[in-house]
Amino acid sequence: METLRTFIALELPEQVKEKLARLQQKFMDSTSGVRWVKPDNIHLTLKFLGSTRVKKVEEVSMILDRIAQGVSPFVLNVGGIGAFPNPKNPKVIWAGIQANACCAHFQERLETALAAAGFSREDRPFSPHLTIGRLKDGRMRKELGSLLEEFSNEHIGRFEASHVVFFRSDLEPAGPVYARIKDIELVAKK
Repeated sequence: METLRTFIALELPEQVKEKLARLQQKFMDSTSGVRWVKPDNIHLTLKFLGSTRVKKVEEVSMILDRIAQGVSPFVLNVGGIGAFPNPKNPKVIWAGIQANACCAHFQERLETALAAAGFSREDRPFSPHLTIGRLKDGRMRKELGSLLEEFSNEHIGRFEASHVVFFRSDLEPAGPVYARIKDIELVAKK
């Protein structure tokens, strides 16, 4: 049975990616041991589907078309650099997304519709963020913690989420390669 590794996400505009790239460079200048996400690959994941049977791809596309109807585009604010599980023990470095009721509501509708189609619900509550790096080792934790504190309130930008993208992810030695399966416009009720 053929499968694809898939996820659903919001893309970032170039100016937000550029600001994130400049921030990554500041971290790179002061620390090592982090595998940085390529700026063009940074996105806001709404739902990671994982291994998806090819015959389910069309069903997911139809679900996305359906739930995007009646959802107005919404604005997201990006700011603050932090880490999971916490800045003192960083494993994943992220840029924050300010809480947004429209985004949270859309993500919950997506989660519910995909659960009805047989995809597992996420165990953890939705915590919107942009993964910008992952620690390879813990040698520079102290330096990294200082940088995380320094940039914890950094304003990065804002953008309008006007469409959602259904992506395929192919894991390559140099990192993941993303390919669009479908773009879905958010369409306000008339």
